[in-house]
Amino acid sequence: MPRSLKTWTALAALLSGLIAAPVIGLPTQAFAWQIFANAYQPALTINFDTGAPGSYFNLRGSGLPANTNGTIAVNGQNIGTITTDALGNVDFTLRAVSSSDGYYMVVVSVNPTVTTLYRVSGAAPQHARSGSAPVFDVTSAVAPNAVLHLTVIGR
Repeated sequence: MPRSLKTWTALAALLSGLIAAPVIGLPTQAFAWQIFANAYQPALTINFDTGAPGSYFNLRGSGLPANTNGTIAVNGQNIGTITTDALGNVDFTLRAVSSSDGYYMVVVSVNPTVTTLYRVSGAAPQHARSGSAPVFDVTSAVAPNAVLHLTVIGR
């Protein structure tokens, strides 16, 4: 006798419940879900967005491919290479050694590419080094980006 669609659906629901039964009540750590939490949200964060020449800027890349080599570029000039950890994170520090006042775009290319921006200004406070991440110098050889200010007038 052929079985109806309702019978097959009920059987599938019952079997899926039996398959999931052994994992019900296990702690979430058993699944190590954290390694997938940022899998599709790569980001590059910085501790200060403005600092005086000589300042240290701590950066963290997250949501990147695990155990992968990449490059760090500031305003289009490569300044070093990095390797992500087992969770797809990378920490490093930039030192504005003799940087001129202006804006600097940091690009970390690990496929995907993540970016952030910081500003060097003589009027800003100087930030001391904190942490033990590798330090990359941003020297006067890296020119600041030109900034165009536009005024918007609405009527």
